[in-house]
Amino acid sequence: MMSFSNKIGLSAMACALVLVTGCASNSRVDQIEATANSAQSTAQSAQQSANEALRAANAAMAAAERAQATADQALRAANDANEAVNRLAESISSK
Repeated sequence: MMSFSNKIGLSAMACALVLVTGCASNSRVDQIEATANSAQSTAQSAQQSANEALRAANAAMAAAERAQATADQALRAANDANEAVNRLAESISSK
């Protein structure tokens, strides 16, 4: 599967080839190449932004998983303490 920037590059080359064969003036070819280069640069910038967003999302997910593990540990400790208090209460009431 071809990436977006590869498709833009191939399209730009195809347009340039058609134009170079006599369908347009050199200035028009230069203009189209500049437009294609700009589009490719924009696509690469968007890809970099998407990669940075993915890294940030992965870091947030890891932090959330650590927070969940801490919360689970705190819940287990609270349950253990509650059970200990219940046993103590039963022990006191049975005397």
